[in-house]
Amino acid sequence: MVDHEKSRGFTLPEILITIGMISIVLSLAVPSINSMIKDNQLVAHLNNVVTDIHYARSEAAKRDVRVIMCRSNTTGAPVPSCGGSNFNWSDGYLIFADNGKYSNNVYNNGTDILLRVVQPSQSNVKMRTNATWNNNLEFNSNGSTNESGIAIMSFCDSRGTEFGKQIKVNTNGIPKLFAGNINDCTPGS
Repeated sequence: MVDHEKSRGFTLPEILITIGMISIVLSLAVPSINSMIKDNQLVAHLNNVVTDIHYARSEAAKRDVRVIMCRSNTTGAPVPSCGGSNFNWSDGYLIFADNGKYSNNVYNNGTDILLRVVQPSQSNVKMRTNATWNNNLEFNSNGSTNESGIAIMSFCDSRGTEFGKQIKVNTNGIPKLFAGNINDCTPGS
Protein backbone atom coordinates (compact mmCIF):
# COMPACT_ATOMS: atom_id res chain seq x y z
CA MET A 1 0.00 0.00 0.00
CA VAL A 2 1.20 3.54 -0.85
CA ASP A 3 1.47 6.05 1.96
CA HIS A 4 0.09 9.30 0.44
CA GLU A 5 1.34 11.46 3.28
CA LYS A 6 4.97 10.67 2.42
CA SER A 7 4.60 11.37 -1.35
CA ARG A 8 6.45 14.46 -2.45
CA GLY A 9 6.45 16.39 -5.72
CA PHE A 10 4.34 18.77 -7.73
CA THR A 11 1.00 18.10 -9.27
CA LEU A 12 0.41 18.84 -12.97
CA PRO A 13 -1.70 21.96 -12.22
CA GLU A 14 1.05 23.33 -9.93
CA ILE A 15 3.70 22.84 -12.63
CA LEU A 16 1.52 24.49 -15.29
CA ILE A 17 0.77 27.50 -13.07
CA THR A 18 4.50 27.89 -12.26
CA ILE A 19 5.50 27.71 -15.93
CA GLY A 20 2.78 30.25 -16.79
CA MET A 21 4.02 32.69 -14.14
CA ILE A 22 7.64 32.33 -15.31
CA SER A 23 6.65 32.99 -18.93
CA ILE A 24 4.73 36.14 -17.91
CA VAL A 25 7.71 37.48 -15.95
CA LEU A 26 10.10 36.72 -18.84
CA SER A 27 7.80 38.36 -21.40
CA LEU A 28 7.93 41.55 -19.32
CA ALA A 29 11.70 41.43 -18.72
CA VAL A 30 13.00 40.68 -22.24
CA PRO A 31 11.85 43.95 -23.91
CA SER A 32 13.41 46.06 -21.14
CA ILE A 33 16.67 44.09 -21.42
CA ASN A 34 16.62 44.69 -25.18
CA SER A 35 16.09 48.41 -24.61
CA MET A 36 18.90 48.50 -22.06
CA ILE A 37 21.28 46.85 -24.54
CA LYS A 38 20.39 49.41 -27.22
CA ASP A 39 20.82 52.28 -24.74
CA ASN A 40 24.25 50.94 -23.79
CA GLN A 41 25.29 50.69 -27.45
CA LEU A 42 24.29 54.32 -28.08
CA VAL A 43 26.11 55.53 -24.98
CA ALA A 44 29.22 53.49 -25.84
CA HIS A 45 29.41 55.07 -29.31
CA LEU A 46 28.80 58.53 -27.91
CA ASN A 47 31.48 58.08 -25.22
CA ASN A 48 34.00 56.81 -27.76
CA VAL A 49 33.49 59.84 -30.00
CA VAL A 50 33.70 62.24 -27.03
CA THR A 51 36.95 60.54 -25.97
CA ASP A 52 38.28 60.92 -29.51
CA ILE A 53 37.30 64.61 -29.58
CA HIS A 54 39.23 65.22 -26.35
CA TYR A 55 42.15 63.20 -27.72
CA ALA A 56 42.26 65.16 -31.01
CA ARG A 57 41.97 68.45 -29.16
CA SER A 58 44.78 67.58 -26.73
CA GLU A 59 47.02 66.29 -29.53
CA ALA A 60 46.54 69.58 -31.39
CA ALA A 61 47.72 71.49 -28.33
CA LYS A 62 50.55 69.06 -27.55
CA ARG A 63 51.91 68.97 -31.11
CA ASP A 64 51.16 72.64 -31.84
CA VAL A 65 49.55 71.70 -35.16
CA ARG A 66 46.06 71.27 -36.48
CA VAL A 67 44.56 67.83 -35.76
CA ILE A 68 41.69 66.58 -37.89
CA MET A 69 38.98 63.96 -37.41
CA CYS A 70 37.70 62.93 -40.85
CA ARG A 71 35.08 60.37 -41.84
CA SER A 72 36.45 57.37 -43.69
CA ASN A 73 35.04 54.29 -45.36
CA THR A 74 38.53 52.81 -45.89
CA THR A 75 39.61 52.25 -42.28
CA GLY A 76 40.53 48.62 -43.05
CA ALA A 77 42.82 49.54 -45.95
CA PRO A 78 46.63 49.46 -45.55
CA VAL A 79 46.60 53.23 -46.13
CA PRO A 80 43.22 54.62 -45.05
CA SER A 81 41.87 57.86 -46.48
CA CYS A 82 39.25 60.46 -45.69
CA GLY A 83 35.95 60.13 -47.53
CA GLY A 84 32.76 58.15 -47.61
CA SER A 85 29.07 58.98 -47.71
CA ASN A 86 28.08 62.53 -46.81
CA PHE A 87 27.17 63.03 -43.15
CA ASN A 88 27.73 59.31 -42.38
CA TRP A 89 30.37 58.56 -39.74
CA SER A 90 29.14 55.00 -39.04
CA ASP A 91 31.70 53.64 -41.52
CA GLY A 92 34.59 54.81 -39.34
CA TYR A 93 36.92 57.78 -39.13
CA LEU A 94 40.55 58.85 -38.84
CA ILE A 95 42.35 61.22 -36.52
CA PHE A 96 45.56 62.70 -37.88
CA ALA A 97 47.99 65.55 -37.28
CA ASP A 98 48.18 67.82 -40.31
CA ASN A 99 51.58 68.67 -41.75
CA GLY A 100 50.79 72.37 -41.81
CA LYS A 101 49.17 72.72 -45.23
CA TYR A 102 45.91 74.15 -43.96
CA SER A 103 44.24 74.10 -47.36
CA ASN A 104 44.52 70.30 -47.37
CA ASN A 105 41.88 68.68 -45.13
CA VAL A 106 42.56 65.05 -46.01
CA TYR A 107 45.03 62.52 -44.67
CA ASN A 108 48.28 62.34 -46.68
CA ASN A 109 50.21 59.19 -45.83
CA GLY A 110 53.62 60.66 -46.66
CA THR A 111 53.38 63.87 -44.67
CA ASP A 112 50.62 63.69 -42.06
CA ILE A 113 50.81 61.68 -38.83
CA LEU A 114 48.01 59.13 -38.43
CA LEU A 115 47.06 59.13 -34.75
CA ARG A 116 44.01 56.86 -34.63
CA VAL A 117 41.87 54.74 -36.94
CA VAL A 118 38.33 54.11 -35.71
CA GLN A 119 36.66 51.08 -37.29
CA PRO A 120 33.04 51.00 -38.54
CA SER A 121 30.20 50.59 -36.08
CA GLN A 122 29.39 46.91 -35.56
CA SER A 123 25.97 47.63 -34.09
CA ASN A 124 22.95 49.26 -35.68
CA VAL A 125 23.91 52.67 -34.31
CA LYS A 126 23.84 55.38 -36.96
CA MET A 127 26.26 58.26 -36.55
CA ARG A 128 25.26 61.30 -38.63
CA THR A 129 26.59 64.86 -38.69
CA ASN A 130 25.41 68.28 -39.77
CA ALA A 131 27.00 70.29 -42.60
CA THR A 132 29.54 71.87 -40.22
CA TRP A 133 30.89 68.45 -39.22
CA ASN A 134 30.18 66.72 -42.55
CA ASN A 135 33.68 65.84 -43.83
CA ASN A 136 35.82 66.56 -40.80
CA LEU A 137 36.22 68.26 -37.46
CA GLU A 138 39.42 70.30 -37.22
CA PHE A 139 41.13 71.36 -34.01
CA ASN A 140 43.60 74.24 -33.87
CA SER A 141 46.62 74.18 -31.58
CA ASN A 142 44.76 76.36 -29.04
CA GLY A 143 41.97 73.72 -28.74
CA SER A 144 39.38 75.65 -30.71
CA THR A 145 37.77 74.24 -33.82
CA ASN A 146 38.43 75.52 -37.29
CA GLU A 147 34.68 75.38 -38.02
CA SER A 148 32.34 78.28 -38.67
CA GLY A 149 29.48 77.09 -36.48
CA ILE A 150 28.29 74.40 -34.10
CA ALA A 151 29.28 70.90 -35.20
CA ILE A 152 26.60 68.29 -34.40
CA MET A 153 26.80 64.50 -34.45
CA SER A 154 23.64 62.47 -33.79
CA PHE A 155 23.52 58.85 -32.62
CA CYS A 156 20.34 56.88 -33.36
CA ASP A 157 19.15 53.32 -33.69
CA SER A 158 15.94 51.72 -34.90
CA ARG A 159 13.98 53.34 -32.05
CA GLY A 160 14.33 56.84 -33.60
CA THR A 161 14.78 60.33 -32.20
CA GLU A 162 13.06 59.68 -28.88
CA PHE A 163 16.05 57.62 -27.75
CA GLY A 164 18.70 59.49 -29.78
CA LYS A 165 21.75 61.28 -28.43
CA GLN A 166 23.85 64.16 -29.75
CA ILE A 167 27.23 65.75 -29.37
CA LYS A 168 27.48 69.46 -30.10
CA VAL A 169 30.91 71.05 -30.42
CA ASN A 170 31.02 74.83 -30.62
CA THR A 171 34.00 76.82 -31.82
CA ASN A 172 35.82 76.51 -28.46
CA GLY A 173 36.18 72.76 -29.14
CA ILE A 174 34.42 71.51 -26.03
CA PRO A 175 31.77 68.82 -26.64
CA LYS A 176 28.37 69.06 -24.98
CA LEU A 177 26.05 66.06 -24.76
CA PHE A 178 22.31 65.93 -25.35
CA ALA A 179 20.07 62.89 -24.90
CA GLY A 180 16.50 61.90 -25.58
CA ASN A 181 14.07 63.27 -28.13
CA ILE A 182 16.66 64.99 -30.28
CA ASN A 183 15.40 66.97 -33.28
CA ASP A 184 16.72 64.72 -36.02
CA CYS A 185 18.78 61.58 -36.51
CA THR A 186 20.09 62.83 -39.83
CA PRO A 187 20.95 66.50 -39.21
CA GLY A 188 22.96 66.90 -42.41
CA SER A 189 20.46 65.71 -44.96
